[in-house]
Amino acid sequence: MRLRLLSLLLTLAFVATACGGGDDASADESADDAVADDAEAGIEDAAASSTTNPVEVVLSPPSTRGPAPVVDVQPLEGIGSITVFSDDPPYTGVLGQVDPDRNIVAPVALAPAASAPGIAPLTGLALTDPSLADRPAITVKIDNTEKGRPQEAISQADLVYVEQIEGGFTRLVMIFHSNTPTELGPIRSGRTTDIALLGSLNQPVFVWSGANRVHASLLRRQNIVDLGAGTRTEYTRAPDRPGTYDLMTDPSVLWGIAEENGDGGAPPPHFEYRDETIGLPETAVAAAGASINYPSVTSDWFWDSTAEGWRRTQSGSEHVDADGVSVLAANVVIAEVGHVRTGSTDTAGSAVYEEQFLGSGRGWVLTDGHVVEVTWTKPSISAVATWTTADGVPVALVPGQTWIELAPAGSVTIR
Repeated sequence: MRLRLLSLLLTLAFVATACGGGDDASADESADDAVADDAEAGIEDAAASSTTNPVEVVLSPPSTRGPAPVVDVQPLEGIGSITVFSDDPPYTGVLGQVDPDRNIVAPVALAPAASAPGIAPLTGLALTDPSLADRPAITVKIDNTEKGRPQEAISQADLVYVEQIEGGFTRLVMIFHSNTPTELGPIRSGRTTDIALLGSLNQPVFVWSGANRVHASLLRRQNIVDLGAGTRTEYTRAPDRPGTYDLMTDPSVLWGIAEENGDGGAPPPHFEYRDETIGLPETAVAAAGASINYPSVTSDWFWDSTAEGWRRTQSGSEHVDADGVSVLAANVVIAEVGHVRTGSTDTAGSAVYEEQFLGSGRGWVLTDGHVVEVTWTKPSISAVATWTTADGVPVALVPGQTWIELAPAGSVTIR
């Protein structure tokens, strides 16, 4: 600033001299000196003012970072049923029949950018140990019924999916990558719904109790590191939990097995994250919370402005982990998804459905006390989903834990 001012003064002095007039030039120089003195005083005043009255930083909304990639699209057509085992009912779901890299819809935005060194790809937070960025994610199926709660280590998960299972109840799919809990559980069985969640994690370690043989066979065909109870012995039974809801494991042991075998890949980022320059989109509105009404259970989220997070209740009961720590998510993401029969039934005779988190649909992002209505788009099983506003811009989240609710159509109420 001072250099530009000095250059201007010299120019003015040169022009005055070139125009003639010695006394006038002297007067001009005196005037210029006065201007310079006033300008320097103004700079000092501005500096003093900025100390007491800082300039408000106006945050920009997120951008697209460029056009969406162009891919070959093969819409879902001609999907019927396949026979996995001749003496079992045919499989009538979709996820177990589609090539993981087949794009059934076109992307509407770029996938999230690679994380900066030392930043956890699934939370956007700084890693306590930068070497953890290179290990695979652990994806674990966790019971979410009254008999299975409270669950272990919920607060340490990077991502938590809520999926509907038979009977209209829900099960959790918890993704661990940046933290290493001492214990996980209670561990339950897999479903073909899991295929869409596993596909975007780049060969994760899958922790599950098993499944009926049709679903188990289809799951094992996916790009996973199968360290479930059906193939490993590194599991225990918790004496203080009821049977069926007592299967536990130590994730550090499973990570050690994957490392020793050279299995698994580091997960890519699944969301955009806000920083000191990126704000909420213009379509964001203040929200107190949201409710998702599954057929047999209700999931409610409430914004806690003091804790700056979203608290969860399930059918009216506060959701806490085994240590009594309340669920407090930095973000909650909701996707309305379709359901199709898989051809299987459970031991009670209830139909086993598959949630179609593939393609695109209506959704909502709850972040920083606001809600943004979005379109979710997951072009293929192996693709990371994007969550975009009407103009195709991804919604950037607050760094931290994110819950993703896969909700039935028409079940969501925003408060």
